[in-house]
Amino acid sequence: MRKIFSILLFFFIFYSCKHELENPTWDIDTIFPIAHSKLNISNIVLDNFDNVTIPSDSLITLIFRQDLIDIELDSIIKIESIADEQIHTLDSASFNDVIIIDSSNIGETINEIPFGNLLFPNGSLSTIPNLPSIITNDTVDIDASEYFETMTLYSGNLSLKILNGFPTDISNVTMSLINKNNLSTIGTFSFPLIPSGSLVSDSISVAGQTLDENIIGVLHNIDINSSNGNVMINYSDAIVTTITLSNIGITEATAIFPEQQLTETLKEHSFELDGVQLSEIGIKNGSVKVNVLSTLPNGKMIYKIPSLKKDGIPFNSGEMLVPEANSSDLTTFDFEFEGYTLDLTGQQNRIGGDTINTIYTEAYTYIDSTGEIETINYLDSFYSYIEFDLTPEYAIGYLGNEIFEINDKNIQFSIFNNISSGTFDLNNANMILSLKNYIGAEANLRFNDFYFDNTNDELPPTYIGFDQHNNNIIGHNYNIERAYLNNENTTITHSEKEILFEASEIIELFPNKMHVDATMELNPLGENTNIPDFIFPENTLEANIDLEIPLSIIANNLVVQDFIEVDINENQDYEIDEFHITIFNDFPLEAEINIISLDENDLIIDTLINEFSILPANISNVSQVIPTKNTTTITNRNFTDIKKIKITSTFSTPNEIVEPVNIYNHYEIEFFISAKYTQKIGEN
Repeated sequence: MRKIFSILLFFFIFYSCKHELENPTWDIDTIFPIAHSKLNISNIVLDNFDNVTIPSDSLITLIFRQDLIDIELDSIIKIESIADEQIHTLDSASFNDVIIIDSSNIGETINEIPFGNLLFPNGSLSTIPNLPSIITNDTVDIDASEYFETMTLYSGNLSLKILNGFPTDISNVTMSLINKNNLSTIGTFSFPLIPSGSLVSDSISVAGQTLDENIIGVLHNIDINSSNGNVMINYSDAIVTTITLSNIGITEATAIFPEQQLTETLKEHSFELDGVQLSEIGIKNGSVKVNVLSTLPNGKMIYKIPSLKKDGIPFNSGEMLVPEANSSDLTTFDFEFEGYTLDLTGQQNRIGGDTINTIYTEAYTYIDSTGEIETINYLDSFYSYIEFDLTPEYAIGYLGNEIFEINDKNIQFSIFNNISSGTFDLNNANMILSLKNYIGAEANLRFNDFYFDNTNDELPPTYIGFDQHNNNIIGHNYNIERAYLNNENTTITHSEKEILFEASEIIELFPNKMHVDATMELNPLGENTNIPDFIFPENTLEANIDLEIPLSIIANNLVVQDFIEVDINENQDYEIDEFHITIFNDFPLEAEINIISLDENDLIIDTLINEFSILPANISNVSQVIPTKNTTTITNRNFTDIKKIKITSTFSTPNEIVEPVNIYNHYEIEFFISAKYTQKIGEN
């Protein structure tokens, strides 16, 4: 037996190895899932609702909020860009008076007389005889280089003062001032008599003249009159001449210019806001641009807004040094105003008291002394163009009696987008119009037109009805009290008004559009009270509509659609033979299912299921739900290139049920889709 068993084992192994070498094949049937979806109340409408209320019995109440009115109120406090333009020419510049003093003492004069020192010794008492023309054509160099090199004037006065310190009178004094460079005469002065100890003066206009730094003073003549008896001879007694150039208006000058203020412009910029009277604004963002063009080699500017403060500190640009322009390009200095507070009551301690809508500014322009010789002429100028732009964060004052129109506003109402047709009857549904006023002013709101419409049907729109006080909402004036500021003007206590109305008929339309036409009026009484108004443009009047729908319904051919992405690996070596579809229904509603396949462009490939009926679930109570299970197999279809599946479910309340059925949060209809394919194993 053992020998026979060994022979049989040999043949088994031999032929088995031979069979493997011949590559045997066989077919394997495989089923794999390709799609799964749960269709519950979220898929129908909840994606578009802001809140879901689920009481202890789990009956769903849908709460949907839709913004109703969005009124841009920043326009009432929009301060347009304000600009200030000025040109400062050199004729507004000044130059310090040029004062040159020279003296000639009596000792020098006596030295001019032969044997004068012997005849009139210093400290002696002597009688001075009449000495005509004691000085003739004497020249004195007058050095003005510490002031200027050359100066051409369009205005100016040249004065000559002579103090006679001699112990006797002098007379017939004539003197000329001459430019040393070209020997042109600047002016000539004559004094017939200058008594001892007296001061005489004379002045001439030098407008249109050019003065050099080196001037020659020519003393044409001085007569010394005889003294009245003996006088004390003191060689230090002198005739003092003072030459003064004043009221200098420069046409052109090469000089060391002193630092000086060209202009001081104190200005109130008032603006009109159509009845709005503001005393203060907080600045969300803003800027001032100081644009300057100067042909001066040493221009400087300071710009201040004393009423603009941050942390109690007024805005001050500081010194802006303006380079000498070599083109028409402006030099721009930028300053940001974020976080500043702007007082709009005008200049502090202004005559006439505080005002409104007024910005007070100060601008100063300078010639900045460099300590060096600079050449400036009358064509040089200092041009400034200042512009500032403000976006208020808030405003305080009187906001005026303003009317705002919300004209024929159409609002897309998207909560029923997944419901393509059919109807349902609601036990009840409420809408709440919530009006919240964050403005520090009383407001009045009136709806001129207000309706809901389903533009996919031919039914007329449904108009909003009566409120909880039996007022027709359309045309009724709803007054909303003003808000108040708290905690040092940092927080707002808003006022609120709610308008309630029954909305079952509106909801049963499955509306996709809401149409609103309304008018809002600020300060409807038009009174500027002692309590300042205020406004924060980003938080003004909030109007929205809340929709509350308890889901207790009678459904009639309520069509809901859903799209499912499928997972089919096209790289596998197989062909799909059939689809297996299993559907579990928790809803107390019967349904008719249609399923179609789509390609990557959402084009229809084939209809997989058409009018497949699903029975309602068996519900004994809220917590005990026995879902219906429904299965079907799909064959002889085009299963290639499928990327998406569209499921259309048509729900209806069973005919035997006449009362609304409750829809709870845990109800759902669930789809399982699997594909079967056959794959040959071992085939070359």
